[in-house]
Amino acid sequence: MGNFAKETEAKYQDGAIRFYLGKEGERQEFEISGDALLQAFDARDGTASALLQAFENGREKITAAAIAAAATPSTDGIIELGSGDFDAKNARGGISPGERNGADSA
Repeated sequence: MGNFAKETEAKYQDGAIRFYLGKEGERQEFEISGDALLQAFDARDGTASALLQAFENGREKITAAAIAAAATPSTDGIIELGSGDFDAKNARGGISPGERNGADSA
């Protein structure tokens, strides 16, 4: 696990990465979808290790998107970041990590 993942306590859960940003007492929990990591950060596949590596590589853009999303007045609980929060780098649109195997053979 890289420094960003350690700093944010990033963990793979149900095809996404959950992480925290903020100072002690003011920390906010976020979740970035596997789709976003596949599309915008070129994760090689939907495995935990590949998504965490893409999360690490996308540190600056993920942090900026999380800060912007947290500024929304109506955010309670876990703030979700998805494909729409980032520019897609590839044509993997609409493919979730669980669907990758079947979609690759088509």
